[in-house]
Amino acid sequence: MKRSMIIVPMSAVLAVLAGTGTAPAQIAEPPQTPMGYLEGMLKDPKTANATVGALRSTDDPALVPLLEAMTRSDDKDRRLFGVAALPEAQGKRAANALIERVNYDQSMPIRAEALARLIGLDVLTAEHLAGAMKIPDDNVKSLACRALVDKGKAELALSVLTTLADSKDQVTAALCQTCLVGLGKTQYLDNVRRVMRDPATTPRMLGALLGQIRRQKISAAASLALEVANNETAPLALRVLAHETAAEVSSSGAASLNEAMSKTENLALRVRLLGVLASRDDGGPYLAKLASGTDTVGVLSKFELARKTGGPTATPSVRAAIALEHPIALAYVLDRAGQDANSLGAKADFYTPALLEFIRSVEPRPRQMDKEHFLAAGATEQLVLIGTPGAIGGLRAILAEKSSAITRSVAAGLLRARQPATAELMRPLLESPYGELVVDAALALGHFGDPAARGKLQEILSHAEAHPPALVILASWYILKIDKKTDRAIAQMVKLVK
Repeated sequence: MKRSMIIVPMSAVLAVLAGTGTAPAQIAEPPQTPMGYLEGMLKDPKTANATVGALRSTDDPALVPLLEAMTRSDDKDRRLFGVAALPEAQGKRAANALIERVNYDQSMPIRAEALARLIGLDVLTAEHLAGAMKIPDDNVKSLACRALVDKGKAELALSVLTTLADSKDQVTAALCQTCLVGLGKTQYLDNVRRVMRDPATTPRMLGALLGQIRRQKISAAASLALEVANNETAPLALRVLAHETAAEVSSSGAASLNEAMSKTENLALRVRLLGVLASRDDGGPYLAKLASGTDTVGVLSKFELARKTGGPTATPSVRAAIALEHPIALAYVLDRAGQDANSLGAKADFYTPALLEFIRSVEPRPRQMDKEHFLAAGATEQLVLIGTPGAIGGLRAILAEKSSAITRSVAAGLLRARQPATAELMRPLLESPYGELVVDAALALGHFGDPAARGKLQEILSHAEAHPPALVILASWYILKIDKKTDRAIAQMVKLVK
């Protein structure tokens, strides 16, 4: 089973570091140089991993040598972090370091993680995978066997798969039994059915089994996928995956999704299934029929049909979908806007008027930022990707207004977008009387090594005790970037990895 290691998001890094106490307080005289601060954090076992996590959140390619060093650390947790983070930073260029872990790491979970990452990168030959089957660990063997099947080399894996079907590890046994069912060994279907119906089977394991069923298009297991899909106590994401799997492996295709939508009143599920339906080649007729309705799904179906044609005529449908004022509908529109902005760029400008109107419509003086403000930040990200004069000009006009939750949402979205086009929008905010806007602007500009941010970043570092450690870590790194000292800094950091 592929054990996915997710890179820690910024919010989680803040929480981890906060839980250790304010790190600088542990040092009698907090060093005020950026490298001195980072060295202090990396030397402390309590903050070292979270510090690298905060640095990793910058997506800076200069960090690659540090991540490579972590894959060879004496500490298992650091090696696991490095194995997970390095391919995120380097892509296929991380292959050699990962192969080294597969071949030589003393920890079998790390070998398995490295192999899973290599399989995800699609850089291994059948010969590589056949060699991995000889490693004395059932999880590693299972990953190698199933990858061989995916490559159409089932004959190389069949003997080991059959042995692993009796593994003492329940996950390994169930995944290999499912794989064997896909190879026509239907005698294992009853065992798979028992596992999938067992209340003790975790959602994560069910998701892995559904993934195996989907990859091999195991039609004999379509009914099992539907059982998971129709389990109202299962997590929403798992139910959606199950419905998607059933549609993929059965002859009914989109019809099964349409039927599922008609049988549930769960709006979140209906909308998620609409997204799956709209993405299928055979979904058109069902989408057109749904678009005749006036409820949330009907309005979103009209929006789906409109976005397929694009252009100015699609804008009213975007407006209508946003006008539903439902968080589920808004999130759906923003997700689609992100897809279109990434694939179409400026041709997705039909979203621009409606997204700007939505941003301006959120509560300007709330007691605290809530869901609509986070959605407004998301809308800002999509407008940056669209990148037309109307999109960028609209954001500039909002930022020129008096500070409010609206301008704060836009600044947060610009910070998350990390696009060069945001620099000109953020630079004036360095002089804002509102501290949060100044910090967002400094971080956004620091990401691009803009010297205009150096003074504000130095202020953060100089008053480290007044800020969350993760913020000080980022400020320190961006100062080094502005000063063009990151290569030297990384060389020093690598020496600290033990």
